[in-house]
Amino acid sequence: MDVKDIAALLDEYPEVKAHLKKMLDIIEGPKQGKFSRADDIEEQTIEAVRGLGQETIKSWAKQQADQTSGQIEQNVSSAKKNVKKKSIGKPLSVESK
Repeated sequence: MDVKDIAALLDEYPEVKAHLKKMLDIIEGPKQGKFSRADDIEEQTIEAVRGLGQETIKSWAKQQADQTSGQIEQNVSSAKKNVKKKSIGKPLSVESK
C-alpha cells in the first residue's frame, strides 16, 4: 500500500483522518512551541489514541452491519414484502339445522 492508497482511504474516513491529524499535531508540537511538559504530551496522545480507537471500532461495526444486512436481504430476496393478500378468506360453510 503506497501513500496514494492511504490518502484515498483516509478520504473515505474523514473522522479517522481527523484523529490521525491530531496525533501528527502532537508530534509537531515542540516545533510550534506547544507541550512543554511530557505529561501534557502523554495526556494528549492518550486522548488521540482513544479517539482513533473508538472511530476505528465504529467504522468497523458499520461495515459489519452493512455487510450482514446485505447478506440477509440477499438470502430473503425471494420473499415478498408488504404484499396484500388476494384471498377473501374461507368460503362460508352451510349452516347446520
